[in-house]
Amino acid sequence: MRLASLLLVVSLLGACGSAPPAAPRASSPKAAPTQKTAEPARPRLPKEEVTFAFDRGLWRLDGTLTLPTREEGERVPAVVIVHGSGPMSRDGVMRGQIGLGFGFELPVYQRLADALADHGYAVYRYDKRTCGAFNDCADGGFTSVPYSLLEVEFATTEYVLDAEAALDAVAERPEIDPDRLFFAGHSEGGELVPVLLSDRPRVRAGVMLAPPFHTMTVLLEQQSERVRWSFTMAGQPARAEAEGRELLAAAQALRQIERGTHLGAPILGQPPGLWESWIELARRAPELARKLDRPLLVLGGNYDYNVAPSEIESWAKWLDGASRAPHRVRVLDCVTHALNCITQPDATRIKPDDIGRDISPAVLAEVSQFLDAHAARAKLTEAGR
Repeated sequence: MRLASLLLVVSLLGACGSAPPAAPRASSPKAAPTQKTAEPARPRLPKEEVTFAFDRGLWRLDGTLTLPTREEGERVPAVVIVHGSGPMSRDGVMRGQIGLGFGFELPVYQRLADALADHGYAVYRYDKRTCGAFNDCADGGFTSVPYSLLEVEFATTEYVLDAEAALDAVAERPEIDPDRLFFAGHSEGGELVPVLLSDRPRVRAGVMLAPPFHTMTVLLEQQSERVRWSFTMAGQPARAEAEGRELLAAAQALRQIERGTHLGAPILGQPPGLWESWIELARRAPELARKLDRPLLVLGGNYDYNVAPSEIESWAKWLDGASRAPHRVRVLDCVTHALNCITQPDATRIKPDDIGRDISPAVLAEVSQFLDAHAARAKLTEAGR
């Protein structure tokens, strides 16, 4: 039926004559396809070292910022290295550890900075305030610094404030991503990392390399035993006895500081106030670490004579089950306090060729993987905002 009706309509139209042709419609011009103009590739900048200083109170601390290969205008994550004890330059030169000389100098912090830059990180290292022209960066004393200022200017709290000022200065640089900042502390500096992260919530995570768990009182007792053993094995019993006694006497003096009964004499050549400030922060560090909502990587070596593997194991037990952050604690085989590796497991048979002349690849792998995981997480968080 529908077909018949349609034919009828067509025939009626035909009977009325041809309908005038419809006016041709103007064809609308087709829009030209939009082509995305490819952005020119930004030039690659080479890996480089930049001299960079910052001011802190009476001091101007000089340092070096190692920048990785990157695109022009790209902002990269940054690591600030925090020194171990004693007068330390930005390069962190170590010639051995307690009771074991290497026979060469190992610039630990310079090598760490260079390796992490190869993984895409800017790394800042600076001369500790105990290392300068006033003492030629040596343990020989602070001849141009009034003794009354030593306990004030070289207190451990000042090292914390120095590290925080270094981080703040680095974060302002145009090459640095301020949302991907990290601290990496070594020895005493490692022990200070929980304090630093507590003070700087913007820091994503912290690396603690060879960090003591207990105060220096306990460490000096451990070092006294290690010195006696190592020099006795080396056929130097007189030196073993003398150095062991000196360290043990220092440990006993520190116990007096802890009890508040010390009479004020220098300990290992340093004012007691310096030791007291270190003891105070060392006591705070474990509790602060457990409360952190950001992760810590704690690494030590089973060839470390300065900070025994039992100290790292104490960190593992203390942080085990910490609910607020996924911490990682490891004791690495063959690694020393200088972060290199001694391949001879029998300490009485070590030869020069057994002592690694660079940072252990196991240390670098642990640190770079940890930083990569948390730098990537920070970038995803920022992208989701």
